[in-house]
Amino acid sequence: MSNVLIVHAHHEPGGFSSAMAAEAARVLAAQGHQVTFTDLHAMNFQPVSDRRNFTTVADPAHLKQQREEAHASTHDGFTPEIEAEIRKLEQADLLIFSFPLWWFGMPAILKGWVDRVFAFQRIYSRGRWYENGIGAGKRAMVLLTTGGAAAQYGHGGLHPTLDTVLAPVHRGVFWFNGFSPLPPFVAWEAAHVTDDIRRRWLSDLGSRLETIFTGPVLRFPRSADFDPETALDTVPRFMVTVRHASTPDDAPAGKIPAETSALHSLLSEGKLISAQFPPKDTAPSDWRGFLLFRERDAESVLALCRNLPLAPWLDFEITPIEASLAL
Repeated sequence: MSNVLIVHAHHEPGGFSSAMAAEAARVLAAQGHQVTFTDLHAMNFQPVSDRRNFTTVADPAHLKQQREEAHASTHDGFTPEIEAEIRKLEQADLLIFSFPLWWFGMPAILKGWVDRVFAFQRIYSRGRWYENGIGAGKRAMVLLTTGGAAAQYGHGGLHPTLDTVLAPVHRGVFWFNGFSPLPPFVAWEAAHVTDDIRRRWLSDLGSRLETIFTGPVLRFPRSADFDPETALDTVPRFMVTVRHASTPDDAPAGKIPAETSALHSLLSEGKLISAQFPPKDTAPSDWRGFLLFRERDAESVLALCRNLPLAPWLDFEITPIEASLAL
């Protein structure tokens, strides 16, 4: 069985965010996993990162966070509180951040936990990051409640997409440290729905956790894909212009859900960067779709396109794109 660390950041024990975190802990423990539950508000965790993190001092005249963290890492110099949290993180096979979405981000108490616990040299260092990080081979997930509806965080919605909002967590915390991010579990506008909907979410969460160690993960670029001198991505970009085939049969509408699912899978795998399509009522002769791929060569891109469920009814034109010039 695996070690699970749940870091929970909600001030109200009776709130739905806390109910989801407790349900996740219960379900994972029932599966036989060793669950550690860090309730930041119950601990009265202090989020400000400063000399209170350390029992040692590298430079008394000037506080540089990384210098003090590196010194503490080699001189057993973290306070007992921070040392305990670091050890929880080091032992975790699955890391779960549970929080309400505040101002398009983590609450300050959780951001402060990251600031104080993900210590330089002990947890990460140059080259000991991404696929080589402490979380390599491990997983991480966001357990989230929102005030807004799902449509507000979708493409064309009022707010940035949820992928954009969670990028600092998924890529900046989880993947930066080697953890493979899982798709988030989201309870949309949790304070404005019925108890029946909340009960269904708790049931759905239990079902989701059954495959937490086997389900698909979100894929982000590996550090090995980037030039060590320029730090630029060496994997090319290709724009695919999609058109209806010149003499098409009627494409079966029943394949559209499978097509959508296939495109979402390519997005999750990091092979497809974006997909844009015209309105549904666009005339076939005017219809164009645009798929931006990140792949090694045009042949690989064409193979991915030909594997799409609607490929027999479509034509694909592939154009190389200069990634460094993309806006």
